[in-house]
Amino acid sequence: MPVKKVQQSVPTGAVAPQPVRPPPLWVPPHPAPPVPAEDLVEYPSEDGIPMAASLKHARRMMAGFRTLEHGFRGPPDVFVGIDLLVYYERGNNGESVAPDVFVSFGVPQRDLPSYKVWEEGKPPDVVWEFGSRSTVKGDAGEKKEKYRRMGVREYWLVDPDGEYHRRRLHGFALVNGDYVELPWEERPDGTLAVWSPALQLEQRCTEEGLRFWDRNTGKYLELPEEERERLQMEAQRAHKEAESRADREAQARKQEAQARKQAESRADREAQARKQEAQARKQAESRADREAQARREADQARREADQAREVEIRKRKALEARVAELESGARSPRNPE
Repeated sequence: MPVKKVQQSVPTGAVAPQPVRPPPLWVPPHPAPPVPAEDLVEYPSEDGIPMAASLKHARRMMAGFRTLEHGFRGPPDVFVGIDLLVYYERGNNGESVAPDVFVSFGVPQRDLPSYKVWEEGKPPDVVWEFGSRSTVKGDAGEKKEKYRRMGVREYWLVDPDGEYHRRRLHGFALVNGDYVELPWEERPDGTLAVWSPALQLEQRCTEEGLRFWDRNTGKYLELPEEERERLQMEAQRAHKEAESRADREAQARKQEAQARKQAESRADREAQARKQEAQARKQAESRADREAQARREADQARREADQAREVEIRKRKALEARVAELESGARSPRNPE
């Protein structure tokens, strides 16, 4: 039987209920905020200036960079850069500087086309400039002033050959907005040593170049190949020491076995000597017993001989008495019958 549809009546003056509609599946997003004009500025990763003035300059820069990068490889938030453009005014790509080498603490190490101070949240902490004929004036003047205004904590001028600066190594620390030169020490061998409060390392500079001395470990920070060579040498030395120790232990075991064999042989000889001594003592005792027996037998023989002589003497005396008696009877007169 078909179901009849019942049409509900709406009272006069009442508004009929509207059906509930589901929300739309997609809501247009709010319009994105406009990009600040300063963020539309392009910041080139190159300035067209060569990285180094010479191969020697490049090698020293690279050695410093690789040593610091390898030395700070453990902490995840130490950025080490080399010849990287540092922009320090947002929206102004004309204000930049390219340190030879720099370190920034609290910034993770990664590949960056350039270092933007406002993006990383801080300027570099330590900057090195390696002396060259074309950069010496800027390093000591304009660049130094830029680093000061930027707020770089330490600034270092490195001149291993002593050609461009008064000393091979100058260190400056930012104190109350100005750079103050750090105290330095010249060693008898000509090494210049300056303590870096920011790095907590002693920087040492000779004609060979710049090195970083860790007072806690008593060692220099190493290049990767230096560490690899040192570890190989330590492994070889450990292997040789292990072989030498094994040889000494084998020799000691051999000597111990030989000593044990000699002790056993000595014990065997002593046991044999004791055995021979016991046998000799037994033979001596047996000989003594035989001698005692012989003496007893001799004594017995003497006693028997003495007894035999006494018997013979008694017999002889008895015979002599009989003879005497017979002779006496022959001399006396005969009794008549």
